[in-house]
Amino acid sequence: MKYKEFMKAVKEEVTQRLDKDVAIHPVLKNNGTVYQGLIVYDPVLNISPTIYLDPYFHRYVDGQPFEKVVDDIVKSYQDNCPTKDFDISVFRDFDKAKSRIIMKVVSTEKNTELLQKAPNIPFYDLSIVFLVDVTQAINEVATILIYNQHLNLWDVDVEELYTLAQENTPRQLQPRLDDLHDVFEYITGEEPPFLEELNIKILTNHLRIHGATCIAYPELLKEVYDIFEDNVVIIPSSIHEVLIFPEKNLPDGYTLKDLNGMIQEVNNTQLTEDEILSDHVYRFNGTELEIIN
Repeated sequence: MKYKEFMKAVKEEVTQRLDKDVAIHPVLKNNGTVYQGLIVYDPVLNISPTIYLDPYFHRYVDGQPFEKVVDDIVKSYQDNCPTKDFDISVFRDFDKAKSRIIMKVVSTEKNTELLQKAPNIPFYDLSIVFLVDVTQAINEVATILIYNQHLNLWDVDVEELYTLAQENTPRQLQPRLDDLHDVFEYITGEEPPFLEELNIKILTNHLRIHGATCIAYPELLKEVYDIFEDNVVIIPSSIHEVLIFPEKNLPDGYTLKDLNGMIQEVNNTQLTEDEILSDHVYRFNGTELEIIN
C-alpha cells in the first residue's frame, strides 16, 4: 500500500475496532514538518489525543504486518486516552492560564511560517515560543501552542508570556544533568566510542521532552559555568537535549568549529527533520551565549 491507501485502511480499521468517529488531519510540527494525525473523537469528552501515522507507516514499509500496526495504534490510543474534559475556560480566562504557560526553543530559520502565527521571543539564532500545559497525568506532558489570537483574546503581550514561562517552565519541567558516559553505558552496555576526556554531560529536563529548552532557563547556564569553572560548550544534539562540557577539556588540535561538522552529520543522518535544533556549537562565557560558526 502507498501512504494514502495506508491512511484510509487504518482509519477504517480503527473506526471499526473502537466504534468511534475517526479523522485524519495534517498537523504542522516543528521545523515546518507536516505529519498526518489520526484523531479519535469521544462524544463524552472535549479533548482527543492525536496519533501521528508517519512512524507507523514506516513500520509497515519495513515489514511489520498491517494488523500488528493497527494493534499498536489502538493500544497507543487506549494508553493515552484522556479520562476527563479539558477546562477550555483556560483559553478565555488569562488568570486560569497563567500558571500553565511554558516555553520551548525552536530553530528560527526552520520555523518561519510558525513564527508568523505564534508569539515568540528571539533567543540568539533560535526562537522561544509559548504553550499551555494541558497535562493530566504525572510524568507526561501535553501542550497546546499559543497563537497570536490568544494574545488578542487575553489582552496581554509577549513579554508577559515570557516572564510567566521563565517562572513556570523550570518548575514544571525540571532540569537534569547526567553524565553521557553513564547514560550511554546504561543504554548500550558499552563504553562510549568517542573522546572520553571531554567529560560530556547531557542537559535536559526530567521528562527528556524538549529538554534543549533548558539553555533558556534563567541563570541555569551560569550555574553550570560556575560548576565547570570554565566556558560551557553546548552541542545541540536535538530539540530534546544538549550535550555540554567545559571548554578546557577540548583536546589539543581541536577547535570548537571542528564540532560543527559532527553536529551537521548527526542532523543529516541520525535525526528526523522535526528533531533538529541547530547545526552549530554554542559557547556560554559566563555572561551570554556565543554562536560558533
